[in-house]
Amino acid sequence: MITDADISSLSDVADEHIPGLSGGIRSAHICLNTMTPENHFILDRHPDFNDIILATGFSGHGFKFAPVVGEILADLALDGRTEYPVGFLFAARFA
Repeated sequence: MITDADISSLSDVADEHIPGLSGGIRSAHICLNTMTPENHFILDRHPDFNDIILATGFSGHGFKFAPVVGEILADLALDGRTEYPVGFLFAARFA
């Protein structure tokens, strides 16, 4: 739920960083992000379905990793492995 305090705070930041912006906030929406407890992605095969590869937990900052993540996912899909050191991103770390 977005409160009046949230909107006021956002308006203050916008006014400070974008001079001349006026008219207020017309609408606001809540956005949910997926995050892991240690803020690292999950790049792995699904534990029950070997033909499904998981890529999740990017929470808005993953876009900058898109080229290498794409390469890693392609490696996993085509070769079943990758040369990149991604073991720390496997889902098994939560088991």
